[in-house]
Amino acid sequence: MTGVGYFQTLEDFYARGIELMRKKNADYAGVTDPFKNFRNAQLIGLTVEQAILVRILDKLARIGNLIDKEAQVADESLEDTLMDCANYLNILAAYRSSNH
Repeated sequence: MTGVGYFQTLEDFYARGIELMRKKNADYAGVTDPFKNFRNAQLIGLTVEQAILVRILDKLARIGNLIDKEAQVADESLEDTLMDCANYLNILAAYRSSNH
C-alpha cells in the first residue's frame, strides 16, 4: 500500500464511521442529546466516560477474539468491530470536548 492508498483507506473508513454514527445516534440518543444513552449509566453509578469505556473494552475483547478466527455473527465482522471501537473512541473525544 502506498502513502496515498493508506490515507484513502483511512478517509473511507472514517466516512463510513461518521455515517454509521449518525444512524446509531438517531436510534440510541436523538438530536437533542447525542450522549443520552450513555448518561443512562449514571443510574447505576457510572459516569458517561466510564460507560463509553466499558463499550470500548467490549470491542477490544471482541477484536482480540476475531483476529485469528472468523466471526460467527454475519453482521459483526472484525471490520465492523474495528469501526465500532473507533467510533466509541471518537464519541469519548467528542464528549470530553463538550465538557471541557
